[in-house]
Amino acid sequence: MTVEAQGTGARRAVSELSLLVDIGSAWTKACVVGRSEGRWRIAAHAAQPTAWEEEELLATLAARLAGGVDPRIAGRVAAQLADAPRIAVHTPARPGRMALAAVSSELSGAAARRAAEAAGWVVVEQVTADDGRPVAERLAALQVAEADAWLISGGFDAEGGDGALEMAGLVAAARGGGRSPVVWAGSASLTERVSAFFAPGVVRSVANPRPSADRENEIPLRRFLDALIERLVERGSARQLAPIGFGRAVAELARASRLRVVGVDLGARYATWASADDRGIAESRVVASGGLASPSLTAPGGPSQVAHTLPMPIDELAVADTLQNLRARPGSVPQTDDELAVVQAAARVLLAELASDGDDSDGIDLLIGSGRTIAAAPSPAQSMQMLLDGIRPIGVVQLAVDPGAALGPLGALRDDEIVEGLGVLRDDLLAPLGAAVVCRGGRPGHLSMRVTVHRVGWPSVGPIDVRPGELEVVALPRGQVAELEIELDPAVSLGAPRRARHMHATVHGGAVGLVLDARDAPLILPRRNDDRRAVLTAWRDAFIRERRLPAAEAVS
Repeated sequence: MTVEAQGTGARRAVSELSLLVDIGSAWTKACVVGRSEGRWRIAAHAAQPTAWEEEELLATLAARLAGGVDPRIAGRVAAQLADAPRIAVHTPARPGRMALAAVSSELSGAAARRAAEAAGWVVVEQVTADDGRPVAERLAALQVAEADAWLISGGFDAEGGDGALEMAGLVAAARGGGRSPVVWAGSASLTERVSAFFAPGVVRSVANPRPSADRENEIPLRRFLDALIERLVERGSARQLAPIGFGRAVAELARASRLRVVGVDLGARYATWASADDRGIAESRVVASGGLASPSLTAPGGPSQVAHTLPMPIDELAVADTLQNLRARPGSVPQTDDELAVVQAAARVLLAELASDGDDSDGIDLLIGSGRTIAAAPSPAQSMQMLLDGIRPIGVVQLAVDPGAALGPLGALRDDEIVEGLGVLRDDLLAPLGAAVVCRGGRPGHLSMRVTVHRVGWPSVGPIDVRPGELEVVALPRGQVAELEIELDPAVSLGAPRRARHMHATVHGGAVGLVLDARDAPLILPRRNDDRRAVLTAWRDAFIRERRLPAAEAVS
């Protein structure tokens, strides 16, 4: 709050505030940033379905501020919020549509499709030389595809191949003389012959994502398609796109903290994975159909996959019905415990798919969850379980959520302003969940790890023995720091290049505490329904069980 001098000598209280707004396809989230006692703080945040009027959101924010503002401006908060400067990002209005022609469905086709989907494209049609269809049927499928761009892939660098030329001919015939760009991502030796099918300047050549049968490198293609979708679909400032802003904020957090940071934003339509090393060098994957309204959840096998991860016996048809409703109305809120369990199980499945698309889920220092389902779960324990079950971040990792969806808007600032924005809001930006020690491997009948927790001013906890398939949660509140002594079984790894049996680590507490997780990666579940549900129930109860700290003892 500031005080403004009036001409009559009276002094009138006014406020200093701004809004951070993330307009999603299903939900709009907003934070109020205001100055309190000389510091900028996140004073309130709220969310509502995007279809609702803005006045509803501002009224909710004003109500949440009512008890904490100066009484002299209490009656003018809503009006001041409406006039406040704002930084806004939005979900892309629509995804880019890509038609893909490749030589092999499992090699060049799979690599090219992963790169396209990770850049935010939706593949509306895919034809391959080995898909079993006659040439006329492949051509007809491409001709009816509504594509913003065409992607041709195939041929190993050392061999070339006529199959790629056949695919190029099909694309040329289906495309006609349109203006949509054609991307060639195949053997460099075939570039001139592929380009000859099209008018000059139409084909853009990119490094082969599958240069050999045993090597894949889709990063150059993904970066190129990232830039292409911004030019074709979302003209203007790319920083105002929520996935772009989220990735830029994660990169700056990593650079400022000197940590390896991964952020996952699971929305209604889009899923974003942003990872950055301690220098702030970032890589992002944006899946346009990777959110909770993903067609993969309702496709054949999708409901069964979700039901397989539920700790309670919910009929598969009921699961399918909930997923269909979620796809049709992604802004809806679960009304029962069963519906909530299905939505969170679907989130775990989608997070696992997102993590499996890369090799950057090991060695994470800080894992951040964003999006309503994760960051606004009814309890922090549910948020932490979704992140750990879905991503399986091997190693010693801190976990937090972005409750106000502030990372995207802050990432829309200019580079120097991102540094300042994240710096001044550092205490309010993330809500710490705690820490986790997640290991891979293990032998039946042996301990996976033995952990002792040392805290300054408190008695040590442990040693705590954790066997394969088990997890333990130790109380470690926010603000507390603990030193861990970790002893590993020879068959167990924390993801480090060298396997060391004895390790030390420093962790910080949070709303859940410290999780010791020996459930392997990926999670291995029993086949029998009753056994599987018993295991899943035990895991769920371990997260939500209330824990008490040991009484403090005098420390000499």
